[in-house]
Amino acid sequence: MNSFFSKTNRELFLYQLKWLAVFMAIGFIIIYLFEFPIDLIMLIIAFILINIYKTRIMLKKLGIFNDGDVRDIRGFIRSLFKSPSSSMDSTTSVRYYCMSCGNEHREIACAKCGSKMKRVG
Repeated sequence: MNSFFSKTNRELFLYQLKWLAVFMAIGFIIIYLFEFPIDLIMLIIAFILINIYKTRIMLKKLGIFNDGDVRDIRGFIRSLFKSPSSSMDSTTSVRYYCMSCGNEHREIACAKCGSKMKRVG
């Protein structure tokens, strides 16, 4: 039971509690100010924007995200949706090595020893 109340768990719990309070406060304000169809749309948009902001803060704390890295993140997201054949460049090719003699080859069988066992290197 003592490990649950460690410093990191307490900080994580307070961090999540803070963001829960922010979500609820914004949600109640939007629901109070707008009527049904509009408030639902605004709640979804607010939820998405707050999550993007929260993720950006977390990435900055980890040192992964800088303000100049927006283009890199967009490129990363675009690369996720590319097909594998279009993302393969001619400069980056897979190298196969024979497991028996260590010869680099691209055929089914090794040219030196004739072994069909190969590893990617």
